[in-house]
Amino acid sequence: MSWGAAVSIDVDSLPFYRQIHGLPAREGPDPIYDVALPRFFDLLAEAQVPATLFLVGADAPRHAAAFSPLAQLGCEVASHSYAHDYRLSTQDRAAIRADLLAADQALSPLSPHGKLVGFRAPGYNTSATLLEEVLALGYRYDSSLLPAPLYYLARAAAIGGYQLRGRPSASLLGRYSAFAGPLGPYRTTPARPDRPVPHGPLLELPMAVEPTSRFWLIGTTWVMLPGLVRDRLLGRALDRLPVLNFELHGIDLLDGSDPGIEPELVAAQPDLRISTRSKLAAFRSLLKTLRAHTEVMTLANLADRPVG
Repeated sequence: MSWGAAVSIDVDSLPFYRQIHGLPAREGPDPIYDVALPRFFDLLAEAQVPATLFLVGADAPRHAAAFSPLAQLGCEVASHSYAHDYRLSTQDRAAIRADLLAADQALSPLSPHGKLVGFRAPGYNTSATLLEEVLALGYRYDSSLLPAPLYYLARAAAIGGYQLRGRPSASLLGRYSAFAGPLGPYRTTPARPDRPVPHGPLLELPMAVEPTSRFWLIGTTWVMLPGLVRDRLLGRALDRLPVLNFELHGIDLLDGSDPGIEPELVAAQPDLRISTRSKLAAFRSLLKTLRAHTEVMTLANLADRPVG
């Protein structure tokens, strides 16, 4: 049975979703900060749970006023890199170090707790050099791994499909092993973050999957599942995972009627065809169930718990 749960929100700006789907860049409103975040904060306040927000250093400071509820809600700010380059893990050490340091400097003023202690890589892709530089910054945990082999295969199919259509995705496929690691928190090393190493220097807090099928439990797919299926998957995860780390994205509380959500993005991303009202109901039920079964805390608080 889970002894703890966390809710994390990757606050990626709208242009990054266009990059994933191979769509050209467009100027216009970005409702992630002005529309989606207030909805998330209202939801967290209603459920009385905190969240960890993974912020992009190049974007978030321009929207500093949007983060005023963080302290009252007990939320944590963590790094999601500076430029959100999907190929950050493939860059050389100097470029990685510069990106992570810039993100740390840009995001620390937004943090209610001062120094950042956590990191999540763009696109879930890590490398030994990237994680070594995360540790060099003094961060206490990484939460980049999604142990869902079928997700890896689905991503490979999507990237290949976009390539065939002549609109290459910015997504990086990455290593299969990174999507087949342990399900619960563990200590490891930057060289092989998918393998537990007793007393390793890095604490990995993987994102939640249903433990048998390893179906990924993230907001983007959560809202597309029938309610009975969601309840069953969540129940099995709470029964069998030591920690349930549920990941959401800013776009999860937007739909096609919101400003800046253009028809081609709705066509590429089916969850945008689901109304925000339905999404709120799904996430409200999720948070209620988490609170009823376990303690919900930030990832930083989870990182304070003893891990083998």
